[in-house]
Amino acid sequence: MLESLPPTPPVHEPPRATLLAAAGEMARTGLWMGGAHTPLGEPIAVETLTESWVIDCAGDMPHGYRKAAGRWLAYVFADLESVPGRFDRLQHLVAEVAGAMSSANGAAPRDVFVVCQHGMNRSGLVAGLLLRELGLTGEDAVSRIVSARPGALSNQTFRHLLLGARP
Repeated sequence: MLESLPPTPPVHEPPRATLLAAAGEMARTGLWMGGAHTPLGEPIAVETLTESWVIDCAGDMPHGYRKAAGRWLAYVFADLESVPGRFDRLQHLVAEVAGAMSSANGAAPRDVFVVCQHGMNRSGLVAGLLLRELGLTGEDAVSRIVSARPGALSNQTFRHLLLGARP
């Protein structure tokens, strides 16, 4: 007797993202949150990435998108109810990216795309940390993310980290 395999998640080409903060609203750079395999949000055009940065939290983005990005930053971690490993490294990455987003010397990327597999939890944590670094409270960051991407931040550990809990 043959066992059936679980269905393969659909691949949505191209990857998609949702705008969380427009350029000029909180920083010189726009902030987007999305995923490689999500039907939610706007398609990410490869040509927009040449002047943009991508933070990849799942390692799922197609190769062409990685290659096209002005800067590709990988911080891959699991969507588990636990603090991501090397959380201090993530905090340093967020501080570096937020600094570049606010840069007045012309070095700011056009946009920052924070992506994971489906654009809900991992990208929500990193985008939320960026929103906090750019001046929002944890509550406002969570609210903005959940409003933009309903169902996001269902990982309660990630949500608590955004609300200010210490790892």
